[in-house]
Amino acid sequence: MMAIKNAIKQKASKKPRKTQKPNKKSVTKKSSKSIDPITFAVILNRFKTIADEMTITMEKTAWTSIIALARDYSVAIYDYKARQVCMQDALPIHTNSMHVVLEEIAETFKGNIYEGDVIVTNDPYSGNTHVADFVTATPVFHKGKHMFWSVAKGHQLDCGAYVPTSVAIQATDVWQEGLQLPPIKFYEKGKRCEDVVRMYLANVRWKELLYGDLMAQLGSIWTGQRRLIELAGEYGNAELEKYMDGILDYSDRRMSAEIKSYPDGDYHGVSWLDSDAKGKSNIKIGAKVSVRGDKIHVDFSNSDPQNPSGNNGSRGVMEAAAGIPILCTIDPTIPHNDGVLRHISADAPEGSVCNAKYPASTAVATVGPGDTMQEAVWKALAHAVPDRVMGGNGKDGNMPMIHGVDRRGKKEVDFGMVLFNAAAAGGASGTCDGWPYFMTSAGMGGLKIMSVELMELFYPFRIDRQEIAADSVGHGKYIGGPGIDLCLSPVGGGLNCELFGEGQSNPPFSVMGGMPGIGGGSYKESLKTKKRKYYSSKGRFELAADEIWVGVSSGGGGYGDPLEREPDAVLESIIDGMLTVESARNIYGVIISKNPMTVNLKETKALRKKKRKTRKPLEITSPNIPGAATWVKENLRAGDEYLLDAH
Repeated sequence: MMAIKNAIKQKASKKPRKTQKPNKKSVTKKSSKSIDPITFAVILNRFKTIADEMTITMEKTAWTSIIALARDYSVAIYDYKARQVCMQDALPIHTNSMHVVLEEIAETFKGNIYEGDVIVTNDPYSGNTHVADFVTATPVFHKGKHMFWSVAKGHQLDCGAYVPTSVAIQATDVWQEGLQLPPIKFYEKGKRCEDVVRMYLANVRWKELLYGDLMAQLGSIWTGQRRLIELAGEYGNAELEKYMDGILDYSDRRMSAEIKSYPDGDYHGVSWLDSDAKGKSNIKIGAKVSVRGDKIHVDFSNSDPQNPSGNNGSRGVMEAAAGIPILCTIDPTIPHNDGVLRHISADAPEGSVCNAKYPASTAVATVGPGDTMQEAVWKALAHAVPDRVMGGNGKDGNMPMIHGVDRRGKKEVDFGMVLFNAAAAGGASGTCDGWPYFMTSAGMGGLKIMSVELMELFYPFRIDRQEIAADSVGHGKYIGGPGIDLCLSPVGGGLNCELFGEGQSNPPFSVMGGMPGIGGGSYKESLKTKKRKYYSSKGRFELAADEIWVGVSSGGGGYGDPLEREPDAVLESIIDGMLTVESARNIYGVIISKNPMTVNLKETKALRKKKRKTRKPLEITSPNIPGAATWVKENLRAGDEYLLDAH
């Protein structure tokens, strides 16, 4: 507790800084022109409405479950300079990095951009996040002037890797990941480049489904194109540009004021990847967050060298991961566009796990290094603005890619899907408990799980159990969201599973005296012998017809002293299945009487007083050592196996 008090005292003792002059590069000439506030609000919300329609178009027309049901995609609107104007209901790992790849697209086709073009790329070394994220962009012209870019990015079910998955974590280079497309035109001046599209589809599995997803993305960006042309037609190019600049400058001014309220200084955080996917454990990612005036710079130099696998970050992911935690600490009413992004910068040495050097694989950049980079930044921010930081989010250790042959019908059919339903939970904040099913920091709650009924209809397996995992939460004054206990069994034959995640060995961290989540884990069990094989967060295995797979995901990190949680809230969590009576006593110091179940306030008060005298000092963040999760060790039985990075 003393460490927490000292941090708050140090923060409060900072002297007020002088107001700095605005960054000249951030202020446009047109911002000095008069802006009508009503017109400003109308145009701002028109952009949001257009982005919403683009989002719905993609979701309702996509063919694969990863996009149509799980919503692993994002759309955004950019001006002709590749400055982000608007994003809505999207995944931050996408929208906080899409300007990087769009700048590459614009530079590649400089002087060769025409009305009716559609440019695509999935190349991480062209500014994209990872090979699975397929970017489609079309320029928007009005009266001959290039005004906007309409952009969509969707996670593909397959990229043609050496195994049936778009996240081939054990790939040793970019060629094992699958087809790499640098910026290339699928349409030119409105005419489809049939040979290029055929070449793409010839290099992927489940090409009918992926063709459907491609057309959904094109439908989304064309919808945005049509609505943006209508908007420009209503206001005219010059007027619309003036208000667009005004929107960016509005975010710029508000973001500047937000960061100036943070104490200047250098703040440090360290997190760890579970492994390099090749047997080496606890890969370090260190972040130094430097606050100066109205700018924040994130430096990932204190990180390990790149891995010999797909567990590396790309430049796009590195820039996005640096900014997402910062954007989560600002006033949520500030529009997230170029006006806020220009206040954040980041770098990492080329050849490090945060910024891999070609031709290293970056197959899982978004949810592996990306989530872990975010975690390191959040830990650093906890020392600067602890009241604005949330506990750690669970990662994707129990979200396997499942593929095989569906033999239930008259004709055997190859299938593939990503199982999101055993996803981990989100961390608690200083005002409320965390969310369940948060999945990853890359998505920040934007991804969805699939209904059990639809999964069992589409795919040859049965969900035998999907329920809250008791005591999986990170404990605290506010608790992390609960993890999930899921059991799956094949129907009609065996299945193949590709694990590609993180977080089993290094659990979601806690803030301001809270406790971390459990980390979780997964295993397959023989129905005949009852023997179990536990798998690390990465690995490939076959699930036989007479076996089950069980994944227990982690709850999010807790926030604040558990002994300060309201006793009635502890009781409510017990009733909801998130906590046990034992944890109520041992961790929260709450005594529960039975028949009826009530809080014994007198005994609770005495027990809490005793615990405060004997416990260790509380920490600002915890754990601060690698490999701190204990779930697997606690659940391994005699005769069970644990396989690290099995393949």
